[in-house]
Amino acid sequence: MDSGGISVCATFMRCILDMYVFQAGGLVLLAAVVLCVVCSCSSAGEVKYHTVTHVIDGDTVCMDNGIKFRYRAVNAPEIAHEGKPGEPMGLEALIRNRQLVHGRKVRIVQDSDRVDRFGRMLGYLYLPDGRMVNEILVREGLAFVCLYGRTSGYRRSLLAAQRNAIEKKLGIWSLPPSRPEIYYLGNCRSLRFHRPWCPNGRKTRKSNRIIFKTREDAFKEGYCPCRKCRP
Repeated sequence: MDSGGISVCATFMRCILDMYVFQAGGLVLLAAVVLCVVCSCSSAGEVKYHTVTHVIDGDTVCMDNGIKFRYRAVNAPEIAHEGKPGEPMGLEALIRNRQLVHGRKVRIVQDSDRVDRFGRMLGYLYLPDGRMVNEILVREGLAFVCLYGRTSGYRRSLLAAQRNAIEKKLGIWSLPPSRPEIYYLGNCRSLRFHRPWCPNGRKTRKSNRIIFKTREDAFKEGYCPCRKCRP
């Protein structure tokens, strides 16, 4: 059994013990145990352990098995690559990521969407002391939250970290916005936000539209910037 299975089984056993203490009858116990198993299986992602051998940028690393691992639910500024210039704070994010994880054995937790369109493994990376690297980078203003699919289990902690970084103007939040708009158009279905003139934003159904006065307002609610209009 892998460590993910062990984690789920441990949760299951703790639940059984708790239910034996508080159960009021056999049927109540059975129902509670079944509910506990369902909750444990739905909330626990697959857990793996690997050593980071190379840090590619602020949100991507290579593991000892040769797999590229992309931090899920966050985006760090890009570094210069393939002839393209780097983004502000991209080098700082790379350096900090390297300080945190290079050469360390880390714990990986994955959700249902385990691979992105580039073939990179997706997930949440934990240091030996229990801290999540995804969250550390967001909290220090070296990455922003970008939610895809089933990330609700980590949404609250990631957004709390991001709001803290925005309020304190850390990292990327210390930089002035590029070409600020009088408002920004959000899509509450895709959790993306756009400049007012962006074709992708203008296609948004009225029922899914939300207006933000500033970029920071959109980021605080967990909206991710459009890749085309780059608000």
